Amino acid sequence: MREKNPFMVTFGREPIEYVRRDVQSEIIKSTFLGDPVTDQIFIITGVRGSGKTVLLYQMADFFEQEKDWITIRCTPTGDILNFIAQSLLQENILKKYNISLSVSVAGIAQVNLQPNASNDKLIIKQVLRELAGKGKRILITIDEITNTPQMQDFASLFQALIGEKMPVYFLGTGLYENIMDFQNVHNLTFLYRAPKITLAPLDPAAIARTYQKTLHVSASRSAHMARLTLGYSFAFQALGFLYWNAGEVKSLEELMPDFDMMLAESVYGKLWGDMSDMDRQLCHQIAESKSHTVKEIRGDTDSNRFNQRRIRLKKQGVINTDRRGKITFALPRFEEFIRNTAFLYEG
Repeated sequence: MREKNPFMVTFGREPIEYVRRDVQSEIIKSTFLGDPVTDQIFIITGVRGSGKTVLLYQMADFFEQEKDWITIRCTPTGDILNFIAQSLLQENILKKYNISLSVSVAGIAQVNLQPNASNDKLIIKQVLRELAGKGKRILITIDEITNTPQMQDFASLFQALIGEKMPVYFLGTGLYENIMDFQNVHNLTFLYRAPKITLAPLDPAAIARTYQKTLHVSASRSAHMARLTLGYSFAFQALGFLYWNAGEVKSLEELMPDFDMMLAESVYGKLWGDMSDMDRQLCHQIAESKSHTVKEIRGDTDSNRFNQRRIRLKKQGVINTDRRGKITFALPRFEEFIRNTAFLYEG
């Protein structure tokens, strides 16, 4: 019986084979574990399919095993504060650390808090105070931050907790455009001050080594495969997945139709559908360019408008502007997608 495919194209799960992001991991670990603590929040951002969720899960797993740390994994949907409160009310926390739910109310003696939605903030603050007194730290994670009332409530409370010097930490992920949208909420400086980790392409040499070891291919073929992915995390998984399933591959070209279809259906279609007409227009101009020079791509477009769109697509992880005077796509075979498939995903 053949072994299970070690590559994964399903989002939200940690694949068997992946290229670790040790530098980013160490930044988060050393900051949260440091003394004195300089930051209690990190936002992991990057284009869809860049590996944000995998890094988030790795960090949650790490801190879950650390002594004196409690990890609460939230989802961006639903009542976030209620979920945190209910998590803190679990018996393994209340009994293990002998937590009391009584609070002092002006003019009254001690009142026992009843676990209900109206008491969520009071419960969270009370439990965190007691945990702080016992030397415990709490990590809260949220995957794919969006600008919702629930997220705004959480951000407001988190700011207050930081102001009260509570040992609470936050690690979240989000697309660039969603993070920017959330940052613009009035009276919420939650994300403006937050250090951000933007996931760059994976190391091509590490990708090649993984392909060579796992797929038993030659050094030249593994290097070719790594170049095809452009270091894009989902493409690394997708190409490995297809190669593994194919069994015998004479030429990588025979995998390209399935590779293109997987990229389009899993990532690019959604990415394209969410783009503005103006951003799509710029992408078409890049795809049609022969020289990939800024001058040719810009044409007679107003410079200020062109630069705004270029900066936005760069920050979203769609284009690469590292070479002076040039613009290329940062995503593998995105040019082919635009030419052959993109029209299927336009509303």
